[in-house]
Amino acid sequence: MTFENNLALLREKQIAIFSDEIKVKRLFAKDAMMKPVFLYPDDNVKIILKKLKKESINECIVISRDKKFLGEISDEDINKLFLEQVKQEPLVKTLNTGYRREFNYKSARELMNEHKSTATLDTPINELIELICQEGFHHIPIIDDNERVIGVVTPSSIINLLKDY
Repeated sequence: MTFENNLALLREKQIAIFSDEIKVKRLFAKDAMMKPVFLYPDDNVKIILKKLKKESINECIVISRDKKFLGEISDEDINKLFLEQVKQEPLVKTLNTGYRREFNYKSARELMNEHKSTATLDTPINELIELICQEGFHHIPIIDDNERVIGVVTPSSIINLLKDY
């Protein structure tokens, strides 16, 4: 045997020893999953704002009545809508405190951001991190075998999971 062959054999043995001694825990979506706050497509802005405030969150998941994922709504979306509308209103209407702004009567279906990015309980954390970075969404819904939303993974839930490792 040549020196290179012996060295390669030694490295293989070292890798085997290290992998036996160091059991690296694999992390999945189920490890970082948290309970989402749900909205239904017919919910209006008052309900959306109430849930955002009550739960002290900045995003809600919109689901159908059979719990299938439809989209998400964030407080940032509502702020943008409000600011855009105020910018385009005549000054008289803006100053009139009794004026009803149109967005108050929009439904969650009209306001939600649609995306198809979902994951399952056994999706590796690395894939979720890539998905969040690439897609730019703050919530990745976790679905079961029947495509019903059972949880959500957020950047902060991933950070909370990884800080212990």
